[in-house]
Amino acid sequence: MHKSLIQAATIAALLMLSSNAWGQKSWDAPKLVTSYCAGCHGVDGNTSLPYFPKLAGLDAAYAEKKMTAFREPDGPPVDEAFWWALKVAGSKKGAQNVTREERMNMEGVAHAETPEQLKGAVAWYAAQTPPKGHSSNKALIVRGQHIFVNGVPEQKVLACATCHGPDAAGKGTAPRLAGQNAEYLVDQLEKFSRGDRRHAPEMTMVTRDLDPDQARAAAAYLQSR
Repeated sequence: MHKSLIQAATIAALLMLSSNAWGQKSWDAPKLVTSYCAGCHGVDGNTSLPYFPKLAGLDAAYAEKKMTAFREPDGPPVDEAFWWALKVAGSKKGAQNVTREERMNMEGVAHAETPEQLKGAVAWYAAQTPPKGHSSNKALIVRGQHIFVNGVPEQKVLACATCHGPDAAGKGTAPRLAGQNAEYLVDQLEKFSRGDRRHAPEMTMVTRDLDPDQARAAAAYLQSR
């Protein structure tokens, strides 16, 4: 009986410490993070929702540029002829790689908050510990690693490591991909390959000949990093 009470007290203490640590982390974060961003991305930027991007360790300059893009009108890309062709074809995708509905939440916060508040949230996530990779299908990961390191020369697909760095930690204007959710990455690669995004035409060039299976393999590898 005495032993059981000690065990119960120990468990309660650990739960309290865990709760306090999380509460302190939430308390220290900017208000924008705790009141809005955390709902999708998590307070520490390591969301458990596979269709949202993990933001922990994401370069602040890159993230700020992305947030600034959500403050801009969702108008035609540089190639207006291409944009109008999409409109005539009935495309529901906007120039920023998301549907009008998908943009609404991010546009709302980008316009509602001040640049200083946005910078604070971006800096918070940049300072968080990057996510740890987790494995899935080993064969798929091996194939994805080959694509990331070597590309697919016969399809004129360049190696991802060229821009994102050998460890996928990001380089220059290319964002960190290591540990990112595979489901989110596959969705992004699909949108890039369709030419939906105006801000990164180089990604459209790289991914337009990447088939869905290759995209899933590359995403699985990156998630495992």
